[in-house]
Amino acid sequence: MKLLVKIVVLCAFISLLPVKVIAEPLYIKYQDIRVYAFEKVLQTWGSEQWFFFEDLIERESQWKNTAQNPNSTAYGIGQFLNSTWEIVGCEKTDNAEIQVDCTIRYVSKRYSTPEKAIDFHNKNNFY
Repeated sequence: MKLLVKIVVLCAFISLLPVKVIAEPLYIKYQDIRVYAFEKVLQTWGSEQWFFFEDLIERESQWKNTAQNPNSTAYGIGQFLNSTWEIVGCEKTDNAEIQVDCTIRYVSKRYSTPEKAIDFHNKNNFY
């Protein structure tokens, strides 16, 4: 039953967002990185963590993969400092999907869940 609920939630969410199908080779090109992120959050933590992950990214970058903090090296969707990329075994990139993967790794490693990352953010104004 729980799996069915997750599938229904995912289908409902995905049906609201546009995707573009490319014919050569057949794969989905994500027009909205939120669709990709939702799938990854669902796989990693389950649908109950989506609200927290989305809130975290909205606060940090408004989902802009080239967001640059003018006062630091914080860059991208997860607003990683140059040193943060290394912590999760990633290289700095403007690829939004890789940034989401790295952000999920970082949140998992440092906080275990997006909910705990948001709790920390609420107290410190960073995560």
